[in-house]
Amino acid sequence: MDLPVTELHYPRMDKFKVFGRDAVTGGNLMALVTEPHNPAESGIPVTVLLEASNCADIRFRFFYPGSKEAPICGHALLGAAQRVSGDHFRVETGSGICEVRKQGDYALVNFGPQQRLEPGFTGQPDPAWFGLGEGDMAVTGVFSAGKPKLCIKVRSAEALRQVRFDLTPLGDWNRNKNFSGYMLWCRDNNLIYARASNPLYNMPEDAACAICCAALPLSEGKSVQVAMGWPEFENRIRVENHSGDIWVGGKVFAL
Repeated sequence: MDLPVTELHYPRMDKFKVFGRDAVTGGNLMALVTEPHNPAESGIPVTVLLEASNCADIRFRFFYPGSKEAPICGHALLGAAQRVSGDHFRVETGSGICEVRKQGDYALVNFGPQQRLEPGFTGQPDPAWFGLGEGDMAVTGVFSAGKPKLCIKVRSAEALRQVRFDLTPLGDWNRNKNFSGYMLWCRDNNLIYARASNPLYNMPEDAACAICCAALPLSEGKSVQVAMGWPEFENRIRVENHSGDIWVGGKVFAL
C-alpha cells in the first residue's frame, strides 16, 4: 500500500499549532518527527510519527516528552493530518481507526454517534464546588461521543469566567459515577464558551479538549465554534453533527 503522504521536507521536528485563533493566539503545540522520539527537554507536548498501515490509509504514533508512547492525542492527530494528501482518509492509532477529513486549514475527526446516557445516580454537584451560586448553573445531562462527560449549562459567559474547580469534592462526587469529568458551557452570540475539568485524573482544566467538546449537546445538522482556554478563551474548536456523528476539529497552523 502506498502511503498517502505528500513529499516531506520537514526537519527533525516540524511544529504546528492546533485549535488557535491564528498562528500566534492560542492553540495546542505538536510536531511531526522522523523517529519514534520526543526528548524530555523538547518543550513539545506531543510528537507524531507517520508510518505505513496494514488496516488503514496511514498510521500515526504519538509520543509524550521522554518519548513515552501514547495510544492517541486528539490535537496531534489533527495537526499531523495536514501532512496527509487527500481530503478524507482513515488513520490507524493505538486507540483504533479514526476517520479524518480536511477542509482548507481545518482538520476534523469523526468521534462517532453521540449518546445521552441515563445518569445512573441521584443528586447534583454543589454549585459551590465550581465557585458558583444557586441559579448560576443547570445540569444538562451525561453525554458521550468517546468518553461520557457531565454537561452543565452556566447562565452567562461572565459566570463561566468566575468558575473555580474545587478538585477534591468534585473528584469525590465524580467517583463511581458513569461519567469522567465535567464540561461547563454557555452560548454567547455565535460562540459556545466552555471549560472542562477532570478531577479523577487531577486535571484542573483542559484548555482545548476535543473529546469534551464532542460531548456537548448539539442538534443534528448543526455546526458551532467552541471557545476554550480560560481566562481569555483564545482557542477555537469546531464541532459538527452530521447524521448523528460528531466531528470535532480546528485550524492547523504551521510554525
